[in-house]
Amino acid sequence: MGITQEELADRAGIDRTYASQLERAIANPSLTVLCKVADALDLTLIDLLSDCAA
Repeated sequence: MGITQEELADRAGIDRTYASQLERAIANPSLTVLCKVADALDLTLIDLLSDCAA
């Protein structure tokens, strides 16, 4: 079960193009944005960041 970039952007309160940049790892998000994205995905910040290390 996934969500679209637009859904993620809406849930996190960020622009859809920024969500795209995050997905492609070309943006440098702030801690605040990372927390918003984690909340939007129903993850803890630790879970979100541990996925990046894999």
